[in-house]
Amino acid sequence: MNTVNMSFFHNGTQWIARDEDMEVAAPSLTDLDGKLREEVRFRYTPSQGARFTVNLDFDYSTIPHWMIQYHPYYMHRRLEFDY
Repeated sequence: MNTVNMSFFHNGTQWIARDEDMEVAAPSLTDLDGKLREEVRFRYTPSQGARFTVNLDFDYSTIPHWMIQYHPYYMHRRLEFDY
């Protein structure tokens, strides 16, 4: 199984997922998931039947420090795409 680890955050308008190699943005998490699926297909060309995992860890540096105490777990996501 292939895995990519990315960070993500919301800029007030869109959800943005990024790592060293790619950046994907969309207005909703559902749209972001779809765009990530297509970007993975384009960049990594997984073979038919392959499973590709994208781990998304929320970027805490994008929210005020005082808020972290109320959201210590905030959000982490694991997406598994079957091709």
